[in-house]
Amino acid sequence: FSKAIMDNVSRAFAASQKKVKVIGLRYFNVYGPREYYKGHAASMMYQLYLQMKAGKKPRIFTAGEQQRDFIYVKDVVKANLLALEKGVSGHVYNVGTGYPEDFNKVISCLNISMGLNLETEYFDNPYPFYQNKTQADTSLSARELGFKADYSLERGIEDYVVNLASHKR
Repeated sequence: FSKAIMDNVSRAFAASQKKVKVIGLRYFNVYGPREYYKGHAASMMYQLYLQMKAGKKPRIFTAGEQQRDFIYVKDVVKANLLALEKGVSGHVYNVGTGYPEDFNKVISCLNISMGLNLETEYFDNPYPFYQNKTQADTSLSARELGFKADYSLERGIEDYVVNLASHKR
């Protein structure tokens, strides 16, 4: 609800301020380098990486079939630059891949990229309001910005793991 209100406020502001270009970008599940400073608020991708790096079983909600539209931060940068160049004032663009992936696949990709074979530990979801699936409709972003994500989940995780392994905090 709050996101919809913000979209409407932004559109109204853009309509009233013709000299100011106002563009909204809705980021889906962003992951990528340099998010360690967020601590517990960092992406699930980073949290799972830390668990696995420590040799612990990755922990996710029962069955791991919950889906998210994961978008690598390098694609987010690309979307921002395209919005700056081509975005229409008052428009709000989704920044995602358009393809939801489940957490079991995330763990599989992390295992491959990290050279591990850790089993998943499942636990009951304690949140009755939890969304089981998010998926970006990227048609407006594609049409007006020419945006299409370059990184698949596999490629993004592979690049992320290489980056994490090569940088010490």
